[in-house]
Formats: sequence, structure tokens, C-alpha cells
Amino acid sequence: MATLPVVGHVNLARGFRGGERQTELLIQELSALGLKQQLICREGSPLAVHLQGTPNLTIHPLVKKLDLRLNGHRFLKGECDILQAHEARACQWVYLHHLRYGTPYVTTRRVPEAIRDNLLNRAIYSHAAALVAISGSIAAYLQDTFKREVVTIPSACAHFEPQPEVAAALREEFKDDFVIGHIGALVDRHKGQSVILRAAAQLQEEIPNLKLLFLGKGEDENLFKEQARSLAIEDRLILRGFVSNVVDYLAAFDVFAFPSNFEGLGSVLLDVMEQGVPIVATNVDGIPDIVKDGESGVLIERQDAKALAQAILRIRKDQAFREKLIAGGYQVAREHSPENMARAYLSLYQGLLNV
Repeated sequence: MATLPVVGHVNLARGFRGGERQTELLIQELSALGLKQQLICREGSPLAVHLQGTPNLTIHPLVKKLDLRLNGHRFLKGECDILQAHEARACQWVYLHHLRYGTPYVTTRRVPEAIRDNLLNRAIYSHAAALVAISGSIAAYLQDTFKREVVTIPSACAHFEPQPEVAAALREEFKDDFVIGHIGALVDRHKGQSVILRAAAQLQEEIPNLKLLFLGKGEDENLFKEQARSLAIEDRLILRGFVSNVVDYLAAFDVFAFPSNFEGLGSVLLDVMEQGVPIVATNVDGIPDIVKDGESGVLIERQDAKALAQAILRIRKDQAFREKLIAGGYQVAREHSPENMARAYLSLYQGLLNV
């Protein structure tokens, strides 16, 4: 039987977004496989709160003094066989640890933005034992930039469990409406929610009971309110803000619209698929890895409100097509399980360490 490595994870993010959710899922699943693990994170990190009580996990919260990249290395001295960096600042941390103690490290790239071209970043990605990308488009970028092999390990669905009473109440609240749902930070340059508003303006005559239900907070909340007023759909837009139980709201969604302008993969799509909601999303970056047009969702081009409206209308009118998308999405979600993600990482670690 192969030896199980001791893995040190580093995630120095301030908040808790998709990358932190994936870090949490990976650590939990590796724990279930019997691995001993260490976590370096910020003091007060929501990730640490989520992972409290995880078996065989030691958490080391760092207090910011001069620079988090320079702090906490003594905690993992000789403790880990391999390190895993889960975001950009963590990549710098593991590289410095490698220079001091020689511990091999793996980096995971989750976002499609270009990496700043400088000596430090070239050194980080050149000395990593392996580079991991969560989608094919990110893998292609890393291969082209750093001229080395890249492993693709997609994000996983979270296996969220709805609260039956809450989900039932939300279904009842919106029972007379056709709900176009969206989950994401209210930042139009990234998530493209203005496209949903423009599509809704085109659909309001065809779908008299149309509602838009946005979950999330962000800098463009007032912008969307003003846009809805200018399009005469202000009575159709519902901004619920940040909610901790997003999976309960999926019970009220008839369609999930995700017109992002860029997206590493869009792991929320997997959670939506698992709950049986048909998806319309943009054909950008990693999204086509999981949304196969006409099979597990509908793909549209960036900023194409007319195409979004047409896709929503087809899903509403064509029950067979709707059911096909739901079934295809559910299969994709099953393939992208946390268990499969953890086994892929474990195989990578063991291959790098020859154990």
C-alpha cells in the first residue's frame, strides 16, 4: 500500500470565496482518506472556522506583522512532505519555505487573469514540483507562459444539503413566478449581471410573471437598481444580498443565468447542476469545461443579452430540452465530486514523492 504523505496547505485569503471553499473540500476529503495535514492561514480566517474539528488537521493562524509571506515558516519546518499553495500570496509563502527548508510544493491556479511577469513569479512557477490548473484554458495559459507540463484538476461541487423547510418556504414565496436566479458578487465587470437585466427587459412581455433573484453583495448594487429603473423592470429585480444558505434558494430558481465576462471554472455551476436547475452561461475561459452547449446547459457569447433571452425562453417552453439539460448537468456534477478531486490530488502528491 502506498504511503500517505503529510500535506501542508497554505491559503492566506482574507475572505471566503470559491477558492477557499475548494480548499475546504480538499482538506476534508483528504482527511477522510486518512492523511495528516497542516493549514497555514490568516488569523480570523473563515476557512479556519469552517475546518475546526477536522480530524488529523493542525491549523496555524498567522498574525500579520511585517508581511504574512515571511511569517509562520517555523510551524511547518520538517512537518510536511509536500506543500500546496491555494492562491497567489500562498504561492510566495511556499516558495520562500522551499528556499529555506527544501520542501517541494504544488501551486493551484484558479483564476484566468495573466500572472505578472517578474523574476519572483517566474521563480515560483519554475521551481514548483507541479503546476495545477482548474480548467483547460488556465492550463493552456500556464503551459504557454512557463513552458512546462501542467496538471488539470477541476474544482468540485460542494454536496450542499438544502434545509427542507427553508427550501419549501422559498418555493412557496415564488410559486407564482418564473425566477431567473443568479449567485455571485455584484461586480458587473466580472459577473456581467447587467446582461441579465437587459435580457429580462426583452422577456417581460413573453413572461409576465418574470422575476430576477440575485444573491450576493458588491460594489455595483446601486448600479443594477438604477439600470433596472431605466429598463422599467425595477419591480422584477430582487436583491437578497449575501445569504449563507444559497442551496435553499435554488429550489426557487427556474433558470440559472451566469453571464460572466471571465471565469476560471465557475464551481457554483456544479452546485446548481447538482440541484437540478438548468443553466445559461457564457462561453468564456473554463466555463465550457463543464457547461456543454445543449447537453449540460446553454452557452452564449459574452454580453449577448438577446441570446440569453432566447435561451431562457427555450428552456421555459421546451420541457424535453429543459429535462435534457438538467440530466446532463447532474451527470457533470457527479463527475466533479470532492472525492474525485481529492483522489486526483493524492495521486499527484504520491507521484511527485515516489511513494
